[in-house]
Amino acid sequence: MKRIAIIPVFIAAVLFSAQARAGILRNNTVWTGTVKVSGRLLVKRGVTLKIDPGTVVKFVPAKQDDTGLAQCGMLVRGTIIADGLPGARIRFTSAAQRPRPGDWGEIQIIKSKGSSFTDCDFRYGGWGLHIHHTKIKISDCTFMRNSFGGIRGKGGKVEIADCVLKGMQIGMRYWKGAPYIHNSDIMDDGTGIFWRQGCEGSKIKYNNFQGNRDYDIKLGEGQSGDIDARLNWWGDERPKLYDRHRESYIGRVVTEPALSARVKIS
Repeated sequence: MKRIAIIPVFIAAVLFSAQARAGILRNNTVWTGTVKVSGRLLVKRGVTLKIDPGTVVKFVPAKQDDTGLAQCGMLVRGTIIADGLPGARIRFTSAAQRPRPGDWGEIQIIKSKGSSFTDCDFRYGGWGLHIHHTKIKISDCTFMRNSFGGIRGKGGKVEIADCVLKGMQIGMRYWKGAPYIHNSDIMDDGTGIFWRQGCEGSKIKYNNFQGNRDYDIKLGEGQSGDIDARLNWWGDERPKLYDRHRESYIGRVVTEPALSARVKIS
């Protein structure tokens, strides 16, 4: 069902418990209630998609492409505003009755302006978010049960605050950018953070690292510069690092001084 509502700044079509199939979103739109997405939905440049607090976005499981991602998700070239509330979080999840990691692909954001995610939960995708050359803040969000990882990206100015990245192959993977990740739980992943290349300006501070199986922080072969990871809490063990101590041609992960107590996450 569609209704026209006057929203400050823009006029938008409002979808209540509707189904948005694969195609192009050409007009400003507000999602509320439960919205099902089948296939890959494009948010066109110049278009704003606003998702109301408490909305559940369900992606219909689809076949995988040659990279192992399900061919269902979103490509945002315009703007997506998904700002939930502590008591009315926004959920991005599978539409399957028995959901499994990898049921849907990812939400990819390319050269977007004004996008944001607050109080959102990302479950059962391949990745939660895939960010390219976008300035964005992601706060108070959780990324769990995704088959590959929580957040990946390239370029742009990205801030991750008060988030949980837990129980995936990789919590966050980035290259050729300077993400700032702070006050977050990075736990029980295969690798917590993987900086592939060109991330010298990144900051990793005031986070909790615990239970990551292989590495808390791993540097890729092209990451020659050092990475600032001071003032984090590493649990009861020494940090698990893949850096210059393993390969002489990559940078160091600087972890001292470290915190002696766990960081409180809001």
